[in-house]
Amino acid sequence: MDALVAATPILLTLVLLMTSLPAWVAPAAGAVAALVLAVTWFGAPGEQILQTLGGSAWTLVEVLAIIAGGVVLSRVMDRTGAQERLARWLSSGGGPTVASALLMVHGVVPFMETVTGFGVSVMIGLPLLLGFGFTPYRAALLTLLGLMIGPWGSMGPGTLLASQDAGVTLREMGLASGAVNGVAFLASGIVAAAVAGHGSAHGTGADGRLLSLRRIGPGPLSSWLGAGVVSALVLWALVLVANLLLGTAVAGAVATLAVSVLWLLVLRRGRLRPGPGRAMVPYLVLMAGTVTGQMLNRTLELGPAGEVISSPALWSITAAMLGGWMLHLERGQVPRLLGDSVRLWGQAGVPTGLYMMLGVAVAGGGLAAAMGEALTALGPTYLFLAPFVGGLSGYITASGTGANAMVGPTQVAAAQSMGVSPLWMMALQNSSAGWGIIAGPARVELAYRLAMPHQRAVHAGPTVTRRNLLVVLVPTVLVSLVVYGLIAVLVLPATG
Repeated sequence: MDALVAATPILLTLVLLMTSLPAWVAPAAGAVAALVLAVTWFGAPGEQILQTLGGSAWTLVEVLAIIAGGVVLSRVMDRTGAQERLARWLSSGGGPTVASALLMVHGVVPFMETVTGFGVSVMIGLPLLLGFGFTPYRAALLTLLGLMIGPWGSMGPGTLLASQDAGVTLREMGLASGAVNGVAFLASGIVAAAVAGHGSAHGTGADGRLLSLRRIGPGPLSSWLGAGVVSALVLWALVLVANLLLGTAVAGAVATLAVSVLWLLVLRRGRLRPGPGRAMVPYLVLMAGTVTGQMLNRTLELGPAGEVISSPALWSITAAMLGGWMLHLERGQVPRLLGDSVRLWGQAGVPTGLYMMLGVAVAGGGLAAAMGEALTALGPTYLFLAPFVGGLSGYITASGTGANAMVGPTQVAAAQSMGVSPLWMMALQNSSAGWGIIAGPARVELAYRLAMPHQRAVHAGPTVTRRNLLVVLVPTVLVSLVVYGLIAVLVLPATG
């Protein structure tokens, strides 16, 4: 009974998501329900709940600030035309091809996710895909698929937490997570190739005009899927090698940067010059500033100042201001740009913050523990269900760190009770949680809000709606979780 009651806030959130209510209503209702049940049903002390909420306050503020900075940077790049120039350089004028889709899904988007996290990669990748000529629906879908790099997002704090829960080194957890994350790499490559290839076959550009099939050059389905599989295998191998040689924190960034360069060489026929010029500078500032700040903070332990200089929020705002100056943003455009940014932040940032509060309330109020106890009571059957628990935790929290904090101890306890390796149980948790994020309401809402203004009646194919995105993403995630579950059943018993 406790498990059913504990699941009520999550079920309520999912039901409200299917309605036409404002985007913030579902997570707000779920968070309030979780807090009420924590106090009334599970008897959680008010002091404990306040302490849990207070401990997450800085993370909430940081995420909201990161989204605000990312929105402003995205608007500056769009209004100055830099986004379009950068997209033309990346695709070499080739249009919405399978190759350009895989460049973004296995290269640019996950690279930015490893450097920044918290949805900034969505705000960068989606406009670029629109610039390639993908319709808003396909651009949103491909961008979300690019978030499959979860264990290495934001330089891997979620993986660090997973290693601590399992009692192993970060390097060991990075290698194990890399091994099982091949499921997410392959699924993202196959689905991205199918989505891009189908769109190319229909020949629709960003403005809805019919494009030349000779220019796009779509091949048969087997060629599209083959490209997706090869891209995934290359990324998989690079992630494992980078984890082994360079360490887990930078492994995702190094691997996805290498894949980006490889696909660029394919698209540009071996020539990277001439470059995109000033259009690249704001993104370079964001990347270099965030990486440098994080390295300084980890090395010197700078306290609150280190949290500020390592946050993508600081560097996205800096990049936006520098971009506005370097790219000659007209002064008269500034008020409208800021107005658009505030509106988009309210539409996407506020629901994201509320989903975080839902995850905190479920974990801190004892609800997650109640659901975990019910599941671990299933015994060996739980091995198959463990990745589904991981996927659900990522779906709810939109954060690998938050997901591992919420259910990591339960997963380790289950592994110990069944005599299997906590390392491999947490690797599955870490990977499946990161994969579940791609269909999470917070990320889907952000992608939907960014893509919706670009939707036109002339665009062929599905329109960009939350439902149309979830129709592809949810089955993709669920099928992948079945594969994760089979891996758990077949492999984990041998790791005890």
